[in-house]
Amino acid sequence: MRREELIPIVHELSARPGHEKVRSLLYRLLVEGLSVESRAVDFEKQAPEVHGRMDALLGRTIFEIKSDLRQERREAEAGLARYLTERQGQTGQEFVGIAVDGADFLVYFLAGGRVVEVASHRTDPKQPAALLPWLQGVVALAEELDPDTALVESQFGRESLAAQRALASLEELWNWVGQSPEARLKQELWQRLLGLAYGAEIGSDQLFFQHTYLAIVAKAVAWSAVIGSAPRSARALLHGDAFLQRGFSGQSEPDFFDWMLARDSGCDLVMRVWQHANRFRWTEIRTDVLRSVYESLIDPETRHDLGEYYTPDWLAARTVAEVFHCPLEQRIMDPSCGSGTFLFHAVRQVLSAAASAGIPAGDAVRRATSNVVGVDVHPLAVIFARVTYLLALIPALRDSHPGEVPMPVFMGDSLQWNVANGGGSDDGLLFADEDSLDILVPEVVVSEPVPKHYGAAILRFPGRVVSNARMFDLTLQNIISFSVRSAPEADFRAWLQRTVPGPDSDREILQETYKLMRDLHAEGRDHVWSYVARNLARPAWLSSETQRADVLVGNPPWVAYRHMTGGFKRRFRDESRKAGLWVGGKVATQSDLSAYFFLRSAHLYLRPKGRMAMVMPYAALSRQAFSRFRQGALRHRGACPFQVRFTGAWAFGPDVAPVFPVPCCVLFCEPGESVDGDPLPSTVKRYAGTLPKRDASPLEADECLAESTAPWPTEASDRGGSPYRTRFRNGATLFPRRLVLVESAPVAGMLPPNPVTPLLRGRVSNLDKPPWKTLDPPEGRVERQFVRPVIMGESVVPFRLLSASRGIIPWDDEQHDLMDSVTASRRGFGMLADWLIQTEVLWEKHRRSKFRFLDQLDFYGKLTAQFPIAPLRVTYTASGGYPTACLVREAGAIIEHNLYWAEVESVNEGRYLCAVMNSETLRTQLEPYQAQGQWGSRHIDKYIFNLPIPLFNGADRLHRDIADIAGEAEDLVYRMDVRKNEYFVTMRQRVRSELAAKGVTRRIERLISRLLGQ
Repeated sequence: MRREELIPIVHELSARPGHEKVRSLLYRLLVEGLSVESRAVDFEKQAPEVHGRMDALLGRTIFEIKSDLRQERREAEAGLARYLTERQGQTGQEFVGIAVDGADFLVYFLAGGRVVEVASHRTDPKQPAALLPWLQGVVALAEELDPDTALVESQFGRESLAAQRALASLEELWNWVGQSPEARLKQELWQRLLGLAYGAEIGSDQLFFQHTYLAIVAKAVAWSAVIGSAPRSARALLHGDAFLQRGFSGQSEPDFFDWMLARDSGCDLVMRVWQHANRFRWTEIRTDVLRSVYESLIDPETRHDLGEYYTPDWLAARTVAEVFHCPLEQRIMDPSCGSGTFLFHAVRQVLSAAASAGIPAGDAVRRATSNVVGVDVHPLAVIFARVTYLLALIPALRDSHPGEVPMPVFMGDSLQWNVANGGGSDDGLLFADEDSLDILVPEVVVSEPVPKHYGAAILRFPGRVVSNARMFDLTLQNIISFSVRSAPEADFRAWLQRTVPGPDSDREILQETYKLMRDLHAEGRDHVWSYVARNLARPAWLSSETQRADVLVGNPPWVAYRHMTGGFKRRFRDESRKAGLWVGGKVATQSDLSAYFFLRSAHLYLRPKGRMAMVMPYAALSRQAFSRFRQGALRHRGACPFQVRFTGAWAFGPDVAPVFPVPCCVLFCEPGESVDGDPLPSTVKRYAGTLPKRDASPLEADECLAESTAPWPTEASDRGGSPYRTRFRNGATLFPRRLVLVESAPVAGMLPPNPVTPLLRGRVSNLDKPPWKTLDPPEGRVERQFVRPVIMGESVVPFRLLSASRGIIPWDDEQHDLMDSVTASRRGFGMLADWLIQTEVLWEKHRRSKFRFLDQLDFYGKLTAQFPIAPLRVTYTASGGYPTACLVREAGAIIEHNLYWAEVESVNEGRYLCAVMNSETLRTQLEPYQAQGQWGSRHIDKYIFNLPIPLFNGADRLHRDIADIAGEAEDLVYRMDVRKNEYFVTMRQRVRSELAAKGVTRRIERLISRLLGQ
């Protein structure tokens, strides 16, 4: 169906045009839009067993058409309950019910004898193209579907019927299974590995269900693509039985996500997902389509918090092609492979090179699985990457089976933070003989069927055994098999003496590990350990001299220090300090795992003459938090054991869209020191352009992106520049606002409010954050001298101060200090004391800070620094892409933290500074220093004084001219009307437009260009 045909249908449906019209339009959508054969749509289908007629039946989908579901929803649900029960009873198959009135489509399935809504769609005339993919997903009609990214997402993503049904079923299953020791253990391990992946303690039940569903989808896709025939059981599908029989090792295996197999309904769920996946022609895959399913299902805000920025296919393909020059000879590794996007393109490059060289398909597969390796600590990402890798091999597998196909994608910690130093060294950079692989077995507490506590323990494997992959696999296999038989310790000791070489200390370690594994088996907690141990050991093996890579590629985790928690946060800080990468100070919170991951991966896995390319945050090019990273050195105790030289960079700033929620770059490097002593090239390749979609094809990216050469971005600094740097301070952190800012409370009766002791309450705003937004604000009378004007960020437009807010500021002008409730009461300010008691009680009950309320109010002394309040100040905004400044003459006003302020000696000095800060010239010159965010350049406040803004000199003609034109601008802006309820951003735009229209802007810019030497 063409777009011009679809648009009027969607418009008409959205108006709820009545039963008959909806039926007619629905018929057109099914037949013309989804290519359903006309005779397959059965209208007014008799259901004699329930004495009724189904409005429409299509395959296993029943439609109940209504004129207005807002009034007829219960009637529609009752009808669908009867028809679904009748159809499923007659056929033994599951049916889907859809209630529709044109504007709303509601999807139901039968559970426990009643209908349950699992999905819905609101017809939107502004997005007419959204209806057909959604409808195709819920009616599940076509077979042999093309694995297009959008179609796969519509069938399995967040809005799909498959996802909604599966998640509801998994939640119900967890109520039955979740208390078993095995299920709890798997969830605990999953949570711990996510903590390693993200640097934070996360892992809700809902996220576990989402990951479980996605794991089932991935394994169903792999089975459908390669095995073809139906799996004999759900267990066989999840554990990959048919893959093992066909010589594919490591493709699917028991892991954290097979817990639902404990119940028949869980097995049914797995088979239902496989049937849905089996409708696609997966052999025609061209990109990493599973990534889009993951991105659709996991909430975008959650992915942002977790640092999950998956690389678009076109960028991964371009990066691999840039550095993987000899795919038949080189080994390429992605140490943070995610869903396998880089691996997919690396494998396809190997196959293409093999075909060009006339190498048989079977040999090409062997070359690929030997030369392309991936590692990720995220348990779900590894499952996805293995399937993506398999799909990349399909063009060669169709022609020839090589006999054995190992899947070289491992769940492991590429940082090797799980490798303990048994020899007492604190280096932590190399995997030495004295090391051991330590795996924590977490404690588990279950309450059903009887309360039971299983203690924590450590599985330990000697470093010499782990570094020998064959010996480690053999040892692990025998530990498991002996423990399953509950064999005596003497039997296992005999096997060790006969098989495992090395010192007795290694065998003693393994003997203790065997005893623990046997106990775990007796407790029902051993089922996943072979999987965990075998995978976690692989990074150590890959860092050995013989296994290192010629090429490293990937997209390391972007996790800022401020988002890390607990032990990971401490470990990251300590390891960064050891490595000489920690910057600290004001930018400590901006330190990012990606920088440490980049250099540590190069140190551990890259051969001496190798090449490396990784997608990094744009901040890596110039931000202070990355300054030591840009030196390219890993240090230890002052020495420099490892050095890389950066050889190039691709910059994808805010003028490229869409790529990531924040701008990015690709950094290239090689081991070794720079020839001229500068670790950075002088230029970068800068890209600009708008892509048709984030997952554009490589050809579309080539056509849409313009390439140019630009200087390497200037490093931001908080030193040097203007002498005004030391005069400006950040305003007071008045948090939580609901306890500080106030508004008048309603007063009963006819009398006006008391001006001496006004009745006030905390100001409620939709910008308040939990837990404060849910609390009732304080209320009471307060002595007038403590109710002060508060200048907020939204109070400032260019050259003008709008109306201020009000706040309770407990400053004693006579004693020159801030008061808490006790001090206020002691000094006779009873009403203030009562107010402060309310705020202090709320603060103590809900605070997440170690500070008392008064300390929070004067955070870093930013409130008391404003006293005594200067009669004349300049303030400018701390956020936004455009600086905005004005003079403050308001007596007694407090300036809050979204602003910076400084006292000025005269009106002319204030106007001079306002003209500079409001100018486009200043903004343009600051751009190279600014961080790049989702909405473009940001944090302009931090770098204003990097520019050489001279102190005001009244004797300087240029300075006086700037002050005079700023005075004209101020007069003009103060004559403008302030519209009721006008958003402050709109007012700022209107002010700039008016100044430009009157020619003031042009004159200001000409003068500021002379001042700043542009």
